[in-house]
Amino acid sequence: MSETEKKILETFQRVIPNLNEIQKARLLGIGEGMEIKAEQQERERQSA
Repeated sequence: MSETEKKILETFQRVIPNLNEIQKARLLGIGEGMEIKAEQQERERQSA
């Protein structure tokens, strides 16, 4: 895991407990959207 990845996880570890349920759901939606986009890009690279 890169230092940037570690910093991201540490930041979220501190922030998430302070979020309300709506903010947590929004953050989850953003993460899931990023996952979908990354999977699409990977498929495009493989088919190119």
